[in-house]
Amino acid sequence: MNNRPKAEIAQAFLTELWQTLLSVLKILLQSRRVKVLKSEQVPDEIVILGNGPSLRPFIENKRTFFNGKALLAVNYAVLSDYYTDLKPHYYVVADPAFFFNPDHCHKLFDALVAKTTWKLELYLSRHALKSRLWQSKLAAYPHIQVHYFNMTPVEGFTWFTHFAFTKGWGTPRPRNVLIPSIMIALRMPFRTLYVAGADHSWLKEIWVDEENVVMEDLNHFYDKKGSKRFVSDKRLHDLLLSMHIAFRSYHFIEAYARSIGKKIYNVTEGSFIDAFDRKKIE
Repeated sequence: MNNRPKAEIAQAFLTELWQTLLSVLKILLQSRRVKVLKSEQVPDEIVILGNGPSLRPFIENKRTFFNGKALLAVNYAVLSDYYTDLKPHYYVVADPAFFFNPDHCHKLFDALVAKTTWKLELYLSRHALKSRLWQSKLAAYPHIQVHYFNMTPVEGFTWFTHFAFTKGWGTPRPRNVLIPSIMIALRMPFRTLYVAGADHSWLKEIWVDEENVVMEDLNHFYDKKGSKRFVSDKRLHDLLLSMHIAFRSYHFIEAYARSIGKKIYNVTEGSFIDAFDRKKIE
C-alpha cells in the first residue's frame, strides 16, 4: 500500500510529465535516427574500459579476464601502452572538445590512425558531424568505421525513457563518456556487460585551498607520470551536482538493463558507483 501523501504523488507525476515533455522536445530538436546496433563479435560478453587509474593494475594482473570478451575503450585510451595489446573492438568518444579543440582533436585522432591496424568500430557523438577537423584524418583508414550516437538527455516516465533508450534517441543525462558507452553496449546483442576502470572516486580527489579555489587531482590509467593537479573550472556546488547527476544516471541505466534482460557487473575495485552489482575478479 502506498502511504505517500496525495500531494507528493501529484507533484511527482507533474515532475515526470514535465520531464517527459521536455525530453520529447529535446529529441525532436537534437536527436536523429540511428541504426540498430549489431555486433559481428562471437562473445556474449563485453568489457567497457573506463579510464580510471585502477584499470592499469587490472590489466597487468587480470589480463586473462579479457579473453573471449569484446572490449570497448573510451576517449584517450589510445594513448595507453596497452592499446595495441588489447585491440579493443569498439571505441567511444563523446566530449565535443575532441572534435572542435585542435589540440585534443589532433592528439586523439592522430594516435588512433597511427596505432589502429585492426577493424575498429568508432562511435562518436553527433556533435562530431559539425566539425571537419577530424574527418580528413580518417579518410584513408577504412578499417576504422565511424558511427554516431545521440547524446540527448532523456528523463521522464519510465515507459517513455526506456522506449527512447531502445530507439537510441538519447541516454540518461550523459555527464561522462561511460554513460553513453554503457548505453551503446546495451543496444548491442551482448547479454552481460562488465565495467572496469570506473573508479569515480572524485570525492577523495577534490578540495578547496586557502584562496577558496577548488582543486582536483585527476588521474587516468594512461597517465605515465601519476595524477595531475588542476584548478577546477567549477564551483564546489556545481562540481558536486555534476557528480550527483552522473551517479544517478547509473541507477537509471541499471533499471533499463534489467528491463531488457541484461546484466551489468562492476569489476572495478574501490569504485564509488553504487548502481551495479559488484563482481570480484581473481
